Amino acid sequence: MIKLAILGSTGSIGKTAIKVVKNHPELFQVVFLANKSNKKELFLQAQALDVKNFFCGSGISVKNGVEEKFDEKLLSYPETYKEADIVLNGIGGLDGLKPTIAALYAKKILATANKESIVCAGNYINKISDNLNGSLRPIDSEHSTIWQCLGEKHNAKRIILTASGGAFRDLSLDALKNAQAIDALKHPNWIMGKKITVDCATLMNKGLEIIEAKRLFGINDVEAVIHRESIIHSLVEMDDGTMIAGLSNPDMEIPIQYALTYPIRKETGVKRLDLLSLGKLTFSQIDEKRFPCFGICKKVSDYGDYAGTVLNSANEIVVEKYLKNELDFYGISDCIENALQKFGLTGTIDSTEEVFRIHSDVKEYTLKSIEGR
Repeated sequence: MIKLAILGSTGSIGKTAIKVVKNHPELFQVVFLANKSNKKELFLQAQALDVKNFFCGSGISVKNGVEEKFDEKLLSYPETYKEADIVLNGIGGLDGLKPTIAALYAKKILATANKESIVCAGNYINKISDNLNGSLRPIDSEHSTIWQCLGEKHNAKRIILTASGGAFRDLSLDALKNAQAIDALKHPNWIMGKKITVDCATLMNKGLEIIEAKRLFGINDVEAVIHRESIIHSLVEMDDGTMIAGLSNPDMEIPIQYALTYPIRKETGVKRLDLLSLGKLTFSQIDEKRFPCFGICKKVSDYGDYAGTVLNSANEIVVEKYLKNELDFYGISDCIENALQKFGLTGTIDSTEEVFRIHSDVKEYTLKSIEGR
């Protein structure tokens, strides 16, 4: 039995992971669950999976079936994960950074969808992982596909990510000026949380994935193209010009399950791909004039963790304001660029404390700059 700790268990990644567990009860045992605030659903999950150890960030900690004194730092302790073989990190935002580090120090396999940790501290995480001979398995469909395409090969020349284009992919520049958050949430291919869906609409998410790919795989030539069908999830070009691609119907069950069962592949409930019914697959260039957030990310990707932290922190605030209709579409990229000019692109990240200090400073500055617009 593979013993799992699932962090962010009531979010979309966590729920899909639990679906994988239920599909293969002969393979998995969940030994720890954690979420941020939904106590009721967490208790129901623990009951359904017979989990005796679980944690809710809003004030509940249960060990061996008994509620104990609440410690808000519990997920940051390596010993929290001692019973697990794999820690699945489905936490959103920088709340997932310290659990990422803790899982590595606990010498557990880390299956992660927490892209903010990699964007803000990927080089720092890599150093820790290398020192501990750690194992990190990506869960995002794009990076899972890259991981699978690369295998044990070390002659990759280029990575190409694919982007659906998000809810605004067909809007003109003039139409985007007045594009509303309520419409940004109507993603054409995926159902996700509000923040990441807005990031897809601005193409910020694809830019963050370029940064993430560079950190995870150590390959600096990373590009992205619009692929409306979301069937090819990524491509890897080898030195000889061969391209290796991963194709499937878009469903997070596949990359999550593979991260948990690697190197074995098991049956999923995902509909099989029918090439004849697809007819064709299309690709087009990302228009950086219409979607400046993508270009900003490409620039930041050439720098280190400090620049990634400034970018991610500013974006967190501007998306929040956009969702409240307190900022227009191009105000998002303007405020992010403003923060990068204020804080610069070069700096040192050598601790989680430094990440959170920069994160706090950038958010405070960006909030004030929005209020002064």
